[in-house]
Amino acid sequence: LDGYMEDLATDRIYRLMIAQRIRHREHLEMEEASDQIRHTQETISQMFDQELDRILRELPPGADGPTIEKYRAARHISELLIRNHEVDPI
Repeated sequence: LDGYMEDLATDRIYRLMIAQRIRHREHLEMEEASDQIRHTQETISQMFDQELDRILRELPPGADGPTIEKYRAARHISELLIRNHEVDPI
């Protein structure tokens, strides 16, 4: 149970941070490019996709379908909460 609570707390913190960056249109410096890009819904969606792909690649061999679907659902829910401005940490 402790691991799940830590995961939920981490998710809440990151959702708030991302929402603040979208709200204030902060620039994001890309490591692989000298450009800066703005935090937009589209940029955030791409980042969620990239991070999900990385997580799925790093799963142990033989990870089952339900495990993979949990990560996909979590990615979808987190982005949806940000889009719906449901990021209040309290």
